[in-house]
Amino acid sequence: RGCSKRKRRPPSRQAFSVNGQGKHGTGAALVIATTTFIRHPGVSGPFGALMDEYARAAEDFCRVVETFDLPRFDAERPSDNPNTISPRAICLHVIGAAHRYAHYIRKARGVDFVDRYEADPAQLRSPQGVRSLLTEGIVLTQETVAPLLTPPDEEIQALSFAVRWGPRYDPEMILEHAVCHLLRHRRQLERW
Repeated sequence: RGCSKRKRRPPSRQAFSVNGQGKHGTGAALVIATTTFIRHPGVSGPFGALMDEYARAAEDFCRVVETFDLPRFDAERPSDNPNTISPRAICLHVIGAAHRYAHYIRKARGVDFVDRYEADPAQLRSPQGVRSLLTEGIVLTQETVAPLLTPPDEEIQALSFAVRWGPRYDPEMILEHAVCHLLRHRRQLERW
């Protein structure tokens, strides 16, 4: 499964074995611990993989945001999009989107959902506050997709829904979008 040479891991993450044989046990699957954002890293299958990558993207996003001091976090630039006028606005947008992605899936599954979740600006007091608020949305997502770990692909694809920007998604597609959303905004903040 993959090549035997592993790339060096960033020091902020811990490696552990899924099979309990220790860090370098024979045949041990290496998992990047992303427990800051998800409760159960390393779950097998497409949703487990997507949740691990979502948590990794969230960690990278927060790592960039947490380098901002408060004046830089609040610095505004002209933009036609109110969600991108400042790092704070971008973070509120990302936090809100994380919740909305979960609620799209919840609505398609027929469980309780919020029609258009908006992050509360009063809750985001500093760049360091992004991590806990983003964690709430990603944990909600993990809880939302947990029942989808075993159904056949046809059942998951049948949970198709339209998103407010136009296209139709299924739960797997919206999670792929969620990962890329964090990557795009992380890159945007790196260039701020």
